[in-house]
Amino acid sequence: MPAVSEIAIPPVARMGVAIEGSSSSWPGPTVQAMLPSIDVFNQQHRYIDVFNRGQLPFTFSAEASAPWIVVDKSRGTIDKEQRLLVSVDWSKAPEGPTHGTVTIRGAGNAVVTVNVDAWRPKEPTKATLDGFVEGDGYVSMESVHFTRKIDGDSARWARINDLGRTLSSMSVFPVVAGSATPPKDSPCLEYKMYLFDTGKLEVETTLAPTLNFVPGRGLRYAISFDDQAPQVIDALRQNSQKDWETAVKDGVRRVRSTHTLERSGYHTLKFWMVDPGVVLQKLVVDLGGVKPSYLGAPESYHSVGTAIPQPAE
Repeated sequence: MPAVSEIAIPPVARMGVAIEGSSSSWPGPTVQAMLPSIDVFNQQHRYIDVFNRGQLPFTFSAEASAPWIVVDKSRGTIDKEQRLLVSVDWSKAPEGPTHGTVTIRGAGNAVVTVNVDAWRPKEPTKATLDGFVEGDGYVSMESVHFTRKIDGDSARWARINDLGRTLSSMSVFPVVAGSATPPKDSPCLEYKMYLFDTGKLEVETTLAPTLNFVPGRGLRYAISFDDQAPQVIDALRQNSQKDWETAVKDGVRRVRSTHTLERSGYHTLKFWMVDPGVVLQKLVVDLGGVKPSYLGAPESYHSVGTAIPQPAE
């Protein structure tokens, strides 16, 4: 029997502050409290939790350092806890990256300063954006939200409704089509995006957990950016017992590839057919901001049209 202990709550009120994206609380850590960034495309509402470390209630105040920072509660009384929502008034926010703070004061003369970063690029704007846009250090795209589809002479990409962890899937039809060598006569899905970061990045491809049904051959597809040569990837190259157990447990197979882009701006990710049987569910371009999660990063802001190909017959 493990030892049982009780947490003794102090009788006097003491303010604590926790923020979205951090497991720490303040006052306490020497590291600064920093909310995840807010951008003009997603226009996120970030949160700050003000809680009581004591038994008696206390009053608090929250003050923004700039008029573009909006806090939904400027003051109140904390019995146990309250959540404050922080957003941006984009009509007052300057162009480019900008920084501000929210200062919270409470019991025992406690003062906690929470940093707020906002991002409003000059280009592109929400009105001019063509495709997806990077946010929080990644671009996440559902497979059916491509910006262009190129069919081959003997095979094509088609949608499979509701086959996917988060939306639907794209696969090659007919299923008896022969393998292709991209870019020659290889059906291709294109995903246009605007990236602010450059350098080395990873693309995480989420596929249905297809078996290696052709003896002596894996399950191949190819990825490229812009005019780069397609990089052929075998989704079953790592297919140990543990890999298979993970694919069965998750219901998908995640495959990563590494790429390099030397400039910011618009880029086009191209997903090429190599072997039939590949069922694409999602693509995530990770520029360093993706955090671990079961279903993967939520889909990024995009201006992709609603026109989607008809399902496979």
